[in-house]
Amino acid sequence: MRVLTIDDLRTLIAHDAAPCVSIYLPTRRGGGPGDKQHYAGLVRRARELLATSYSPAEAEAVCAPLDALIDDALWSNSLDGLAVFCSKDFSVYYRLPLVLAELCVVADSFHIRPLLRYLQSNERYFLLNLSQGRTSFFKGSAYGLGPVDLASMPRSLTEAVGIQGHERVLNFHTGSSGRGRAPIYQGSGHEDSAREEELQQFLRRVDKALWEVLRDETAPMIVASTPKITAAFQAISRYPHLLAEHVAGNFANAKMEDLHTRAWPLVQAHAEGRLRDATERYGNSISRNRALDDVSAIARFAVQGRVRDLLVDRDAHLWGRMDRATGAIELHATQVGAHDDDVLDDIAEAVLLRGGEILTLARDRMPSAAPVAATLRW
Repeated sequence: MRVLTIDDLRTLIAHDAAPCVSIYLPTRRGGGPGDKQHYAGLVRRARELLATSYSPAEAEAVCAPLDALIDDALWSNSLDGLAVFCSKDFSVYYRLPLVLAELCVVADSFHIRPLLRYLQSNERYFLLNLSQGRTSFFKGSAYGLGPVDLASMPRSLTEAVGIQGHERVLNFHTGSSGRGRAPIYQGSGHEDSAREEELQQFLRRVDKALWEVLRDETAPMIVASTPKITAAFQAISRYPHLLAEHVAGNFANAKMEDLHTRAWPLVQAHAEGRLRDATERYGNSISRNRALDDVSAIARFAVQGRVRDLLVDRDAHLWGRMDRATGAIELHATQVGAHDDDVLDDIAEAVLLRGGEILTLARDRMPSAAPVAATLRW
């Protein structure tokens, strides 16, 4: 399964060949009988919105790839949510371990804010199952884990260093025989060095495969492994958001549900710390005029690159249009035609492209009554 990355999000943001159709849909893991019907209903809604501003031929050119997905094999491999993006010459979809509200938006750019909830590290995490007999990588959220297939990552220590190397490292780190035996450290210094080098070789290959897809990520990553292997990987890893806390044990044959149960409390503790820091920073900045909750002012500051933290009510929508050059906004009571978008979405895009941090919060966690709040850099 393709992992959704920050680079993918930037590609979606940069695509402005109108009309752009964005569809979000909750799905049942492994496929549910009503998923296709709900999706087909959202495609019909896209056609209705397109008809307000585009010819039937133009609308059909955009909707044809959407129709093709109805009979695609993706429905038998569903996770908790599906996000689909389509324009005349571009289409992509992502299966996500996140429950999404049904939504269809037709606008001059893609609607990406529901993805921010997944992509921001207060809502998701990565887990690396690093046993010697099997390595596997997952992306997860509060709803569970989903596997990520990284073709360049070795599937096991044996694949990385060969059978003899695997046996040497296994004996070195866990003892040569017998259940419950203490680790055995014996042999010449040269043998010990060779064993350590083989383990290091394995871990460097794992890190290289991860770095290729995670270099721009901010979500926390947790290692599930023995303390010794975890410490060795933490010393090698280039990923700056690797948590010091880990899930201790050998999980070569563990189920995803069990791994998530062990890992999620660590993710929650990390997320609560980040959220607490951001909301405290907002409160402390109000008296210095570096925090505000006025949507018009925030939009202007966003395009100027002045927003450090953007706190957004995850369930709110403000329909209208935002000038991407000046930040000037025009708000409407409801979505009007095929050119309206969610202004909160446009603001979030502007902040993300200029290096700001975005946190999507439940309504009762917002620091003000407004659906958006911001802390300024200067």
